[in-house]
Order: sequence, then C-alpha cells, then structure tokens
Amino acid sequence: PVLFKVKKLWKVELLMWLYYLFRLPGFDIWLQRRLIDRPADDFRFGDTPYQTGLKILQKAKVTENDLFIDLGSGRGKMVFLAALACHCQAVGIELLPSYNILCNRIANNLHLEDQVQFINDDFLECDLTGVSVIFTACTTWSRMPHDLLLDRVEELPDGVRWISAGQEQRHPDLNLVGADTLLFSWGYEDVWFYEVKHQTSSTTASSD
Repeated sequence: PVLFKVKKLWKVELLMWLYYLFRLPGFDIWLQRRLIDRPADDFRFGDTPYQTGLKILQKAKVTENDLFIDLGSGRGKMVFLAALACHCQAVGIELLPSYNILCNRIANNLHLEDQVQFINDDFLECDLTGVSVIFTACTTWSRMPHDLLLDRVEELPDGVRWISAGQEQRHPDLNLVGADTLLFSWGYEDVWFYEVKHQTSSTTASSD
C-alpha cells in the first residue's frame, strides 16, 4: 500500500486520525461555513485516496522541482502526498480555518514546515506566483467558483500543469494532455490533465 511505501505518510495518516477522531466532517464544515459567504455546495466533504493521488502525481509527472498547489485542500492529503512522494514544495489553499490549523500542526509535528504549507485563503484570490502544478477536485464545488477560477488561467505562464478531478475544463489556453477514471472517496471520477499554453495572435504587418 502507498501508505507504507511513501516515507512518513503513515505518520501523517495516524495524526489525521487522532486529530479528527472526535470531529465529524459534515458538522465541522457546517459550523464554519456559516461564517463564509459562499454556497453550501462549495463545502461538500471528500478525500482523494493515497493510491489515486499517487497515480495522479505520476501521470502529471510531478518532480522535486515543482511547486504543487491544491486549491480547496480540505484535510490536506494530496498536499502531504505530493511533498512526501515527489519531494516537492506543496501548498494547500482552504477556506475552512480548522483544516489549515490541523494540517499545519501535522506538518510541524513531522518537521515538514519547510516543505509543506497550508493557507487559509480563497483560491479565487490566492497568490499563484511560481506554481507549476495545480490540483482541483471540482466535484465538491458549485458552478460559480469553477467558472471564476478558469479566469485565472490567463495569469499563469505557459507550461503550468492543471489537474481537474470531476469537471472537464474548457478554456482556450488549457491544452488536454491526458485523462483517466480513478477512485475517490465518493466513487469513480474522471480526471483531466492539462497544460497551459497561451494562444498567440499573429498579425501580419505590411510595409511600404
């Protein structure tokens, strides 16, 4: 199992189990969601299993030279997996404060604070400078944030890899490089792999 093949990953899972032992995800989300002006559909709970996550990272060719970011990172499983399996810098962006607090606590306990970071922020507004791999689990979002997030493609440089689980992305600057159907905590889901390549308009100038 991936849990024991990837160094320290079992420790991450153990700490998650301990920290969330008496926290019901649905109730936890409900308590915090009332403080945030976003539709309830944006806060449905779901996890990416480690086996699935590893397949995604391998297909996206994530390496130690990448900066991986999970937009809507939840309990942080994909972030920890990317850091530990690919030895890259990994960041999670999450609106619900408790998830970020507990994830950063796990990172500190395992001395991963220089490699892993969880930020309490809106992924529609967060800083994407230097990011080379973006992961989004769109199944748990309403349509509004999904459409607004696509507007941010224009600010990304060519070569950034965009991974979308549960929702095909339609943007002229996102080139499809692959797709797969993988198992998530809520069932099988399609996953699309894109690369940013901006369309350039060429104009023909005439000279006298």
